[in-house]
Amino acid sequence: MELEIDVASAEPVYEQIVRQVHQGIQRGLLAPGAPLPPIRQCAADLGLNPNTVAKAYKLLESDLVIRTAGPKGTFISADAPQRVEALLRQEAFRAFEQVVHAMRDKGLTTA
Repeated sequence: MELEIDVASAEPVYEQIVRQVHQGIQRGLLAPGAPLPPIRQCAADLGLNPNTVAKAYKLLESDLVIRTAGPKGTFISADAPQRVEALLRQEAFRAFEQVVHAMRDKGLTTA
């Protein structure tokens, strides 16, 4: 899977990386156990600072979507599809809550 970064986007670059990895997992382009490129290689390929890629990898790892196996590399976690689905459900729920609160703030009710 090839990442595409839009440096002109309002979305931070590290978030673009995280989102695209999530999408790759959802679409089956990144299967459990699939390797990710090393941080320096990924940064060089994308023309980015390695710290930016490291931040994305750290977020993915903290969400247990990827796992780092030291010098062996970084891989998609065995349960990454389930984890990504759970993360996306949480994001959708938070977005829905924001809409409901905005509607209530405008005086709208469910009745």
